[in-house]
Amino acid sequence: MKFLAFLLTGLPLLAQAPAAGGRGPARSTFLVSRPIPDPAAVERGKALFVPACGFCHGPNATGGEGPDLVRSTVALRDEGGDEIGPVIRAGRPGMPPFPQMTDAQIKDIAAFLRNRQQEAIDRGSYSLKNVNTGDPSRGEAFFAAHCSTCHSGAKDLKGIGAKYENSVLMGKIVYPGGRGPAARSSVTVRAAGKTTTGVLEYQDDFEVGVRDDAGEYHGFTRGPGVSVAVKEPLAGHVKLMKSFASSGNDRDLHDVLAYLVSVK
Repeated sequence: MKFLAFLLTGLPLLAQAPAAGGRGPARSTFLVSRPIPDPAAVERGKALFVPACGFCHGPNATGGEGPDLVRSTVALRDEGGDEIGPVIRAGRPGMPPFPQMTDAQIKDIAAFLRNRQQEAIDRGSYSLKNVNTGDPSRGEAFFAAHCSTCHSGAKDLKGIGAKYENSVLMGKIVYPGGRGPAARSSVTVRAAGKTTTGVLEYQDDFEVGVRDDAGEYHGFTRGPGVSVAVKEPLAGHVKLMKSFASSGNDRDLHDVLAYLVSVK
């Protein structure tokens, strides 16, 4: 989908080899000093992952009802299934186990996830296209139905179409508070009889990271006896973005952009 270019975030460093003739980077042969997986294993892994895991993690492993495995620290640490294999076989709270998965199948799934990480990191393969392809009238109707509780084209967003370029404005829709502390959620974690409250630094189905008011980082492994309560300041935007991603249709997003471009 067109808006996915704006959802890419930093991942570990990529080692790239120069293209022929020295004209710039070619596709990397290594991801974080690890060889790129065999394409045949990637295809086998995808064939396993989509029907078994895609309903929760999305067909491209970028998340849905479950977490984004492309950015998961567990998946990033994985070497041939050593991290994800035990989770796949035993399951997690809210995740069914797959004890029938063989070592070879888990290695193939690991290869698929490693390839997805590579594709996300290899930004040289992405090009920015015209994002203002929507219909302003449809966008105004969608805005009135879904956004007008918090925003107004005549008040807080007045003149926004003249203030930002189209691509920047799209980024403001996707990340309305930016990526800094102002956009972060607060979280309360209760574990081992202790309550820790602070800014949510990281979370997936496996781990939660919290930075408290003193600036100290606390990491927790999810499981029985660990309670996590997240307060999302931009819950409305998150809900809309999840609906765009899960439906596979981002027309409404581009319609809203077209409307906001017209608000000058």
